[in-house]
Order: sequence, then structure tokens, then C-alpha cells
Amino acid sequence: MVKYFFILLILTLGSCKEKINDFYQGKVLDENGFPLEHVVVEEYKMGNRTKSDSLGYFKLKRSENWLGSLVFSKEGYESDTLPTVWTQAGETTEYHFIKDDTSLVYLHLLSQSGSSF
Repeated sequence: MVKYFFILLILTLGSCKEKINDFYQGKVLDENGFPLEHVVVEEYKMGNRTKSDSLGYFKLKRSENWLGSLVFSKEGYESDTLPTVWTQAGETTEYHFIKDDTSLVYLHLLSQSGSSF
């Protein structure tokens, strides 16, 4: 009986921990909310990358023991770098991209000012 109680206690404590996936996922949209295809999504300074699909969705396997920033880039759009973990006073406050939900990322068109014909 004690053995079963101990196993139940371990299972209960193990399930209380916040689940973190081993991948980043989300959707990349333009400034008008339309999906952007072929946006390069990569882990900063790691080289691990993928591209968004026709619906703007991306899913990137996370490098082991790495929580840095993701870089989003597409020709004709401003690149954006977003942290995967938000911290405050040295403590982790929120994980981005690696929870069960899908994060939204917006890219803006490069301004055409300064171009000459």
C-alpha cells in the first residue's frame, strides 16, 4: 500500500511542472494580418532554421540547452529578433514559442523612401 502511495505522489508532483516543448512554433503575419510564406526563422548564432509555410506557420526544433532569440527575416521586410524567454530581475517570467499555444509574429515592409529610379 505504501509503495502505491509513493508512486502516486511522484506522478502527481511530476505533472505539476510547467510543460515546455522541444520546439518553437508560431505564425508569421504581415502588418495587415495576412500570413507570410517563406519567412526564414532561425535560432540566433546557432544555425538551426526553418521557413514558414503558405499559412505563415512555422515549427522549429529547439537546440538542446539553448534559450536565446529567434530571428525572422524575409526579403522586402524588416527583420525582427525576438527573445524566446522573458526575464525580469534575473528570473524567468515567461517562455515564448515553446508553450502549447501558437505565437504570432508580425513583420513590416521595408520603407521605399530613399530609393531612386
